[in-house]
Amino acid sequence: MDKRTCMEACLAKLNYRMRTESELRGAMKGLGYEGDEISETLEELKSFGYVDDERYVREFYRTSRRKNWSKNRIVNALREKGIAASFAKEVLDEFEASSEFADLGLETDERAVALEVGEAMASTQISRGKHLDESFLKKVGRRLTSLGYDPGCCYYVINRLRAGAVENDHPEDDL
Repeated sequence: MDKRTCMEACLAKLNYRMRTESELRGAMKGLGYEGDEISETLEELKSFGYVDDERYVREFYRTSRRKNWSKNRIVNALREKGIAASFAKEVLDEFEASSEFADLGLETDERAVALEVGEAMASTQISRGKHLDESFLKKVGRRLTSLGYDPGCCYYVINRLRAGAVENDHPEDDL
């Protein structure tokens, strides 16, 4: 196999979506390309800007935060894609401090994001004429856990929802 076919194989992979350097390296090894051939191809792709792990981290973060993923879940998912956790955290910290991030209107306070998720679930529950019982609160906890929020954050949201449910169950207190 020559460099041109390795380049074509990489470009075919990049045609579908952005990929990390590690993902491309693994895919090319899987296709039988040699280490030097892969390295040369990846260096050329990086020089063109087609492979940029820092940009990949920022784009992945944007997409994942819109899905209400926690920063921890994002870093873990990036690690699975071959991005070192320390590199991902550094890029994300810089990105969150940038004006570009401020323009996106994304929240950095994870408790606030988790609370929004919980409140949206509670609103849906109430609109269906159902109560915010313990079974529902466990469901909220499972959802937040699946989004990567730590137990302390999950308990915070559940306790806030529980307190709100108690207030709503006692309308005579509003008199």
